[in-house]
Amino acid sequence: MRRHWPAAASAVLMTALAACNVSCAVLAWTAAQFGPKAKIAAVYEPPKGRKMLVFVDDMENPVSHPPVKIELTRMINSLLAANKIAREAVPYERLADLIAATPDFNELSVAEVGRKVGADIVLYVRVDQFALKDEAAMDLLWRGRLQTTVRMVDVVDGPLWPKDRLGGYQVDKVDTRPKPDDSDTDAAEVTKILASKMADKITKLFYEHKDPYEGAWSEERSRSIWGD
Repeated sequence: MRRHWPAAASAVLMTALAACNVSCAVLAWTAAQFGPKAKIAAVYEPPKGRKMLVFVDDMENPVSHPPVKIELTRMINSLLAANKIAREAVPYERLADLIAATPDFNELSVAEVGRKVGADIVLYVRVDQFALKDEAAMDLLWRGRLQTTVRMVDVVDGPLWPKDRLGGYQVDKVDTRPKPDDSDTDAAEVTKILASKMADKITKLFYEHKDPYEGAWSEERSRSIWGD
């Protein structure tokens, strides 16, 4: 014999199920936002205890604003030290001195550059794409973009990583929110944002982490930190 639910009872049951679905969704969202985050494994773990040179190179695609190479180098160096990825990072100034004193610098191999500054390993960062403004807006809109490809080279033994990609490992592009050119934004601010985001992405390739982005720079904090 088939049982028939009274209409009132059916309505109560449907309401309860709907409330449960909403509660479950809220709990799932809360857990995702505030609960423990899953660990993300390193893509590659460099040899420990080595002195590392960060070599940001734009020879194939010269950037319009060279200070981005300085900012990116320094921020990567800082994160390498903070996360104990390298025993020591070669200061950007040491590389700059070598470039200035070497007329045929662009003819040197990555390993040769590393050896000349006393590094054991070179983290080579090739700039693939860089812009401070939106070309489609006829340079009236700040909209930074930066994309790089990275690889690691032992100054004695040659390529370390990636073994399966001769051209290197392409890092996801980073960008900044569009802002009108007549705003308080300037090239230095956009450069720092791009460098921080990219440095964070690059160094996270080499150590286990939880948060997808832990950069020291944010657009919201730009005024208070740098006083621009």
